[in-house]
Amino acid sequence: MALLEVHDIGISFGGLRAVDDFQISIEKGQLYGLIGPNGAGKTTVFNILTGVYTPDKGTILLDGQNITGKNTMEINRAGIARTFQNIRLFHLLSVLDNVKIGLHNQMQYSTLTGVLRLPRYYQVEKEMNERAMELLHVFELDDVADYQATNLPYGKQRKLEIARAMATNPKLLLLDEPAAGMNPNETKELMETIHFVREKFDMTILLIEHDMKLVSGICEQLTVLNFGQILCQGKTADVLHDPEVIKAYLGE
Repeated sequence: MALLEVHDIGISFGGLRAVDDFQISIEKGQLYGLIGPNGAGKTTVFNILTGVYTPDKGTILLDGQNITGKNTMEINRAGIARTFQNIRLFHLLSVLDNVKIGLHNQMQYSTLTGVLRLPRYYQVEKEMNERAMELLHVFELDDVADYQATNLPYGKQRKLEIARAMATNPKLLLLDEPAAGMNPNETKELMETIHFVREKFDMTILLIEHDMKLVSGICEQLTVLNFGQILCQGKTADVLHDPEVIKAYLGE
């Protein structure tokens, strides 16, 4: 059974069909790419998968569990985490606190415990600090744990966003154009980070990307969207040589 199975999902905005009959099957441990021209519906698909939007048709199964129509918190707890094209960090918080926020879906205490600072509060805070520092060490960010997130270089901000997503202990990680705005050296380091996350955490990854070198270098399977519909699906090499894909995506 595939880790993620999406069957014929669709959604409209103001009478415009943004995504229609989208389907995908991703096996555990796979690194899968979702590509297409601007406005093709890629981020809309991510928003549906993470509960930002509710599809008007179709079914989404994660590890056999129907998560269609669940809210973002429920979907995150079920096992899907994501990053965003425009990095969304808590910029005025420290690097450490950004990762700790990702841990809150697993380690909780009651409002009363927090207000009264009962022993459970200190126990959970200690555990979150330790786990957050472990993750920062894995991503080579432990030496900047006390920095404000906004003071990190762009490439490290992207790594921090991925580290925070991994703090939620996902089964599936969605990366929305992680190389956007990066220079070649940062893109190379990002590719290494994605490979590392996959191997270190045995992670299944679904990637939106416009950088074709990055896609061809790391993704085993691709789905190409155009005008909200699937244009092509299959092995990366086959898809990137498909004449229809070249015409629609590469403009040739």
